Amino acid sequence: MKATRPKMDEFGTTLHLSSPVVRPYVRSKMPRLRWTLDLHHCFVHAVDRLGGEDRATPKMILQIMDVKGLTISHIKSHLQMYRSMRHEQVLQ
Repeated sequence: MKATRPKMDEFGTTLHLSSPVVRPYVRSKMPRLRWTLDLHHCFVHAVDRLGGEDRATPKMILQIMDVKGLTISHIKSHLQMYRSMRHEQVLQ
């Protein structure tokens, strides 16, 4: 019986033939929020009341908006997108 040598790539690194370990996708239990135009206008109004996108905090925006089912995570991600969009507009 002949022993087989491990397969190597062009750099001399041993290749493993088994699949790589991939972290499974874990879907959030919270349903995805669809930002309607009215909800966005409410968000912008709250941000303006707090002194603009650079001074507004997610917690204060959430308190001013007072929308049932809206979480701080929703506000954080929308504020991040809003800030980047506004900064791109300033640069242009």
